[in-house]
Amino acid sequence: MFLGDISIVDYSILGFGGIFCLVWAFGLSLRLPARTKWIPVFFVGISGFRLVWETFTLSGFVNLYPQFFAFPIPFLYSIGPAILLYYEKISDSEKWKLSYYHFIPIALGALPLFYWYQLDNESSKKLIQSILRGNWVFPDYIFIIWILGPKFSILAYTLYVGSRKSGEGVLAIRLLPERIRIFSRLLLFYILIMILADIFGYLFGNTSLYRYSSWSHSFAAVIVYLYSRYNPDSMLEISGAIQKARYSQSKLNGINAKDAISKLNYLMASESYYADEDLRLSTLADAMEISVHQLSELINVHFQMSFIQLINSHRILIACKLIEEEKRNLLSIAYSVGFNSKSAFNRVFRLLIGNSPREYRKNPSQFAKEKSEILSKINPKL
Repeated sequence: MFLGDISIVDYSILGFGGIFCLVWAFGLSLRLPARTKWIPVFFVGISGFRLVWETFTLSGFVNLYPQFFAFPIPFLYSIGPAILLYYEKISDSEKWKLSYYHFIPIALGALPLFYWYQLDNESSKKLIQSILRGNWVFPDYIFIIWILGPKFSILAYTLYVGSRKSGEGVLAIRLLPERIRIFSRLLLFYILIMILADIFGYLFGNTSLYRYSSWSHSFAAVIVYLYSRYNPDSMLEISGAIQKARYSQSKLNGINAKDAISKLNYLMASESYYADEDLRLSTLADAMEISVHQLSELINVHFQMSFIQLINSHRILIACKLIEEEKRNLLSIAYSVGFNSKSAFNRVFRLLIGNSPREYRKNPSQFAKEKSEILSKINPKL
């Protein structure tokens, strides 16, 4: 079936995905505001274009018209820059534009066409088989690298968007509502596996890997479409999260977040700042030698909680330790960790641990999971 007879399975799955994306892009062009619609239309449309090309190649139709195999490839180099442009536009960066160097790979991607279209049909078919089966001999390996270029570009731009500006993209995901954050992380992981499978499939001539990767592209398009339909506000949430992350990063410029978090935890653990029932954000900011706004952003962005939630988390962890190690009454422990009343202590303890201090004292080991979760929150991974 491969590079021989027509593969109905590939033709059906990939063809459906390609047509689906193209129709989706057309629908977006009619529905979205004229000012911004061309970016998502292009982004969805180029995905459909790629799937149509995969349909043509993997279904076996490429044997009938091998000259057309190479034509779409330079256009696929535009997917990487489109990811960056789309990210910037959904964050409302109206003045941001792609620099000229983002178009260099697209231009370079067109150069092999001059060699390709000098080949006759039989030579084209032989070269296509060499590319798809991973035969690393000159000049075939040049074209394998050419085919892989767009995939490396997508991977590079995706990682760049997530890590640039001190990890702004990663922070944006962390600031999303939980339901969207979980979906976004799963989707990104799914895409990463899909791209890697595609790359390794071509590198090692494993037809199953890049075939399944292409199928996954079709499934991903449908999943994203359905999710956007059932969660119409998700793009607004993502846009808001990016803007908030960008604003937060601007506030934290000049601060080493890792060192600041270490100092904050030192003040809590070794200097017992949590024990001050009148502790204020300004007091803690002065001790850390940063501004109130910077400390507030540090806590909101990296700990994903408010100032009082962070302080109470430290207080409850210390209270748990004291309850386990000492026999004094619970009210005395409440006062020692910074609470000004037993009712406040009980309320916060129950909120974070899931039960009362009295029940905790009976069997502390039963609440190991809850303590572990609190500990992970006050020691965020950067």
